[in-house]
Amino acid sequence: MWPEVPAALASRAQVLDHRTVRLWLSLGSTSLFLSCGLACTDDASSTEAETSQDGGTQGESETQGESETHSEDTEGDTGGGDTGGNTVVDPACAALTVGLNTGFDVDGTVRSFYLDLPAAAVDGGAGSWPIVFSWHGQGGTAANFRNLFAGAVDGPDMSFILVTPEDTDFPLTAPLVGDITFDWDTFDVMPGGEGNIEVALFDALLTCVDQRWGVDHDHIHSTGFSLGGITSDMLSSVRGEQLASVATWSGGYWNNADNVGLVLSTVAHWPPFEVANPYPQMLIHGGPNDEIVVVQNAFTMSFYDFALSDAEFLSGHGHPVVLCDHGSGHTAPSSVSPASVLAFFAAHPLGVGPSPWLESPPGGLGVCDFGRL
Repeated sequence: MWPEVPAALASRAQVLDHRTVRLWLSLGSTSLFLSCGLACTDDASSTEAETSQDGGTQGESETQGESETHSEDTEGDTGGGDTGGNTVVDPACAALTVGLNTGFDVDGTVRSFYLDLPAAAVDGGAGSWPIVFSWHGQGGTAANFRNLFAGAVDGPDMSFILVTPEDTDFPLTAPLVGDITFDWDTFDVMPGGEGNIEVALFDALLTCVDQRWGVDHDHIHSTGFSLGGITSDMLSSVRGEQLASVATWSGGYWNNADNVGLVLSTVAHWPPFEVANPYPQMLIHGGPNDEIVVVQNAFTMSFYDFALSDAEFLSGHGHPVVLCDHGSGHTAPSSVSPASVLAFFAAHPLGVGPSPWLESPPGGLGVCDFGRL
């Protein structure tokens, strides 16, 4: 049950099964949670914000019901043809190319995503490329969030393949407000991620990219902002044995009991955290003002509290942690930039052992605490 609040704000929630969450929500400030409550802005200062400030349309218009994969090559022709090798390539994988890919069917769910490749990537699976999965915030778009990292795929620290998924408007049912959607399937999670459409997309794209261009399995990384950060943390909880290192702006582990109180526990159900691989994580938050009012006078979600709690949670499970407080609230500012995240990924491959940042932390990250590495 939700805590007692004025009648106009009374709310409660019930999980009907592992795929359907039914929320009883008021029509008042709760709408902030539905449309903006887990994102608001993921603008990295020099990049575009996820939510348009001028009211412009930010959503993608690609068809979600196509049965084939269609690709819009925005960078040049580096895929879609002969693989040039002996690797057997799934036809859906063979259709992928640089730029926007739509109509990618994963277990009956049609997905869209952006794919960005380093200049030297060669079709045929003969390479060994790091790969970064990047998840946008609630109300954002892959087209905007892609800009955080796409220009750095040939960066000085690490050349890599970038996957920026688009959300599916995952449906929830709220009788008082009708059908509502959240961007990511991240609330009710089964052990091993069974049936989760984001985990299935990760698995399918990792396979496809490996078949087409080759993946460096020592450098598989995930990042995200707000609800996208929470999605990255969820993925880490069920695919953490594969992940080399993780970085999140304003995320949160919902299998950390200290994060999931009376209210959140009614809708967030994750399996216990049982990851043997001690992947390092960069936890980036905006200080005490990094929060979202979910239900006025009843529940405020504090990403500041999540970060502090998750630093202890992960450290207690043997994971090295860099904790960064940029102090700018619920946003992703340039003081902890995408370049810093990529440098962290480059320095922390799978099984890195003692972090090289412990003795020699990089410059320009004075807002970060390296004492938990």
